[in-house]
Amino acid sequence: MQSKYYKIIPDQLYKTNNQELIIEYLVENKICGEFTNILYTGEFEKTDVLGEHYSKSRRTKVYDSQIYSNEVINEFYSFLLTHYKAGLGKHIMFNLKLHEDTFGLKDSKCKKIALSYFEVYYNQIPINPGFKLKLDEVRNIIPATKFESLKRYKDCLFLSLENKSELIIPYLAGDDNYYNRDLFENNSMIKEIFEFENNLKILIELNKKFKFEEDDIFIPKTKAKIIFKEYNDQFQSLKQLQFIEEKLTIEENRKPSYIVSLYFFFKLEKVNLKIPKEKDFREILLDYFDLKLKRLKVNDSSNDKHQIRMRTIQNEWLEFIK
Repeated sequence: MQSKYYKIIPDQLYKTNNQELIIEYLVENKICGEFTNILYTGEFEKTDVLGEHYSKSRRTKVYDSQIYSNEVINEFYSFLLTHYKAGLGKHIMFNLKLHEDTFGLKDSKCKKIALSYFEVYYNQIPINPGFKLKLDEVRNIIPATKFESLKRYKDCLFLSLENKSELIIPYLAGDDNYYNRDLFENNSMIKEIFEFENNLKILIELNKKFKFEEDDIFIPKTKAKIIFKEYNDQFQSLKQLQFIEEKLTIEENRKPSYIVSLYFFFKLEKVNLKIPKEKDFREILLDYFDLKLKRLKVNDSSNDKHQIRMRTIQNEWLEFIK
């Protein structure tokens, strides 16, 4: 893990154990901001006028708090997951149980069992009901996807961490010994993070395997999806781009001769699938697949190797779209 803030507090300063000096250093170096919080209590007292009251407030507490930047929180959160990685093994036993429960069953039955598990692990996460709703394009309230709700919950965990100096300062000082087993087992914030991350890992794996809903939040978008979003008017379908991406992940297929055959396969009259103009297609290959090619053209359409590649691509395409 690349660390920008790990050990940023000088060792000599950290060893003073002077919280005030350490915070002052962090504020000066723009690692956190400091805010003064004032709490008031209010009381209502009767006046001489019937039914009239007046409020009387008094300041009860003044304290300073620190808010760490998103960059610091992201880095610290990743550190916790790496440092305590042994605490992220819940999915291993779950996968074994799922395998035992679905062994020998038809796909439809397996998916039904997997869905019931998905609901169990999803509902174990105390997601705010408001996180399960969103606004559509015309500002109607509609259900959010499960993974949109999970992302909001994770964002909430980040917010809960941003003022936890007692947890963050040892990391900024590089004090790995602070993050021991006792802290892992007894700190409520860390326990909440790992309970969530364990369940999230199970939910992601279940969704990847059984495709309950689209997840482009925790699973990075494929090149095919990114390209289709930008050029959906130039390709027949997302499926077509997924096929192209799959073929071009094979190193042997990145040769110009293969790409020529791939391109002209989609232009065959019997295939009749929309594909960008040759120049535009080359630009897409350069931008998204780092393939710099000269003009795509077939010098001899009867060339045996070209025809063999075309037939192979056709068979693979028919298998792909089943």
